[in-house]
Amino acid sequence: MRALLERLSGALHLTLAVSCLWLLASSPWLRMVRHLPASPGFVNLAHVVVGVTVALLLPVYLVHCSLGQRRQLCFPWLTGHMDMVKRDLIGLARGRLPAAEGGGLLAMLEGLLLLSLLATAMSGTGWLLAQGSQAALTWYDVHVICSRVFAGLLLAHVLGVSLHLLDFVRN
Repeated sequence: MRALLERLSGALHLTLAVSCLWLLASSPWLRMVRHLPASPGFVNLAHVVVGVTVALLLPVYLVHCSLGQRRQLCFPWLTGHMDMVKRDLIGLARGRLPAAEGGGLLAMLEGLLLLSLLATAMSGTGWLLAQGSQAALTWYDVHVICSRVFAGLLLAHVLGVSLHLLDFVRN
């Protein structure tokens, strides 16, 4: 099982990344609040299909990121290994970039990003299942909040990766 997840991890990461970019980019053009329109149009329908795909693939990627050493890196608060995060925060306050490898702030950010994506996928699924009801409005509100948190964490993740790539090029 671990070997299969290891082989699939790159493809899963790429699929989730491209899918999430589509979902975020398409969200301003959606016309769904209480329910999917009778004639949903490409953007609305594609948003739902891609969102369901993410909701189905995400648990597999979460399992991959929760096995062995990755659990300690991405979810240090679960394993009691917050010292590297603390070190990175102190370094950041002193103007040093956090470490890219071996855990710490950037790895924890990836774990938080995954959890926010899970919350976004779950709330979107809740909206889809509750379409047409009063509960759909609540799920919609939660979904919007979760997707905004996800977008902020994604931006921080991309910024962190970009800074390290820039640092790599300079050296």
